[in-house]
Amino acid sequence: MSTPREELHALIDSLSDGAAAELLPELRLLKLQAEARTEQPRGSGTWPPAWFGSIEGSATDISERADEILRAEMGRGRQ
Repeated sequence: MSTPREELHALIDSLSDGAAAELLPELRLLKLQAEARTEQPRGSGTWPPAWFGSIEGSATDISERADEILRAEMGRGRQ
């Protein structure tokens, strides 16, 4: 039995030049998707990350005033 890579090579070799040209963009996309799945950045496992808290907020009571802020902003920009 052949390996998946060998089978893939055989399938590609059996394609006409036109069919190979049509499949090439899709194969490139599949390759990028596979790389994105396997090359996820790995964190150090520590929390919080180094960048956490690296900027200063403008107001400390935003979460306490969330309902008030949402009511005030609702509908703005639809003029």
